[in-house]
Amino acid sequence: MKKSITALILILLFSTLWQAMASAAEPVWFTDVAASADASTKQAAVTGKVASGAGQLVTLKVVDPGGQFFLDSIKSGDGGVFTFKWNLSAEGKYEVQLGVENSSAPYKTSFTYGLTAPTPTPTPSATASATPSAGSGSGSGGSGMPASQAPSPSPANIVRVTEDKLTLNEGLKEATFTLGTSTEARIPVALLEKLAQGGNGLNLEGDKFTLKLSAQTLGELLAQASKAGGEVAVSVAKVPPADGESLLALAKQRQFAEIKPGSEIYEFKLKLIAAGGAETAVSAFGHPVTLQLKASGLATGKLAGLYYISNAGELEYIGSLSSGNVASGRTSHFSKYAVLEYRKTFTDVPAGNWAYDAVTEMAAKQVVEGISLREFAPARKVTRAEFAALLVRALGLSGGGAAFTDVPAGKWYADEVAAAYQAGIIKGIGSDFFKPEQTISREEMAAMLVRAWSVLHPQAKPEAAAPVFKDQSAISVWAREAVGTAAGLGLMKGRSAAAFVPQGTTTRAEAAQAIANILNAGN
Repeated sequence: MKKSITALILILLFSTLWQAMASAAEPVWFTDVAASADASTKQAAVTGKVASGAGQLVTLKVVDPGGQFFLDSIKSGDGGVFTFKWNLSAEGKYEVQLGVENSSAPYKTSFTYGLTAPTPTPTPSATASATPSAGSGSGSGGSGMPASQAPSPSPANIVRVTEDKLTLNEGLKEATFTLGTSTEARIPVALLEKLAQGGNGLNLEGDKFTLKLSAQTLGELLAQASKAGGEVAVSVAKVPPADGESLLALAKQRQFAEIKPGSEIYEFKLKLIAAGGAETAVSAFGHPVTLQLKASGLATGKLAGLYYISNAGELEYIGSLSSGNVASGRTSHFSKYAVLEYRKTFTDVPAGNWAYDAVTEMAAKQVVEGISLREFAPARKVTRAEFAALLVRALGLSGGGAAFTDVPAGKWYADEVAAAYQAGIIKGIGSDFFKPEQTISREEMAAMLVRAWSVLHPQAKPEAAAPVFKDQSAISVWAREAVGTAAGLGLMKGRSAAAFVPQGTTTRAEAAQAIANILNAGN
């Protein structure tokens, strides 16, 4: 049920820009626009000039033949020159729209791409509507093109999981079966039933991977397999190197990030096999499974993690890399997974900026997003709902129901606020109100951080630090203990050596640093 916050931010950003263009008094036109496709590299390019010269923010929207859309922005160079490039993956007509601040309408053109003969057909329109639709793409962030569906690796061997081949750990209540890659393990219903009834999970363990199916997951599979009277089959296969390189290249293009593989890409599949031989694929689970992959050759551990990789190059952060060089996470669906080092940088948070490490790390963990593909807006203020959402993402929380009358179900942050309330991280202002779009103060952030820390460390009891700030008296009485505890745990610092500035507003850079502090506390 995870939402694509990136897609929402990009759509709002570009919608605002198109509206600004529509209301401008005088149009700004593009010149020398050319759209082309290169069959040898499977890349498209749109080039041209902005009449208003260098330093203009040019936006690009492309809708592919399947309705997926790609969004990008770049500043024009000397003479107003600009160039956009992206990967192609489908034959047909691509609709292109260009925009620039203060222009009255987007500039439209199109081109047709075919695998055998790319034929650019620019059709500029100066009278196009200034409010194009956001497209129907369903990818994260709405950017990039779907990868072509290459045949999935098939297991070369079939093995049957029997009780005598299991190693049982009674203390951990789990059984382990050794499974090689390119192998399909078939588990009979009778064994599933025995494991589930005994409260035992099942680990399928290979040389560099471990798949943990809990007793609850086995019970879920048992209920489905029993109806068919057959067995459950789980397979693990390495994605061929060439296919893996193509997926990562597409991911880099979608994310505008530097991505390095820290393991091979593995594809996990599960299916039900009925007594008559009919097969039914199972891709989603009511109870998440735990996946572990061993990593190698990664230089920056904090930027490495376990990622789901879709066929369209979308990435979903699943879990972090441990000191033992094993990436672990929980997932509710099967597909392709790998350990990746992900470095996403923003032009307004350059290396050397005090928040660079925190913003880069939190972007890698998909806790924070940019306001565009290249900008983070570190000085922008953070609302109470935004900070609650950051904590929920960082802690991997979900669930909860509506708790406040001013948080309607249709808002992007409704689920996150509900999850934060359910976990005890947030409280209302009064009995019914949360004031989600009110800028969060530093003392409010301290209180949320301490409660979130307690969620991560339920057995620990942090003690408040002795007052160290000269403006201690300015801290609200209700927040003084939380501020002291946050300072003592290293979750927050003062704005200066002696001043906490409790009523001060929180910036996006400070929020990213605070989230990094809570995740790294004790490490």
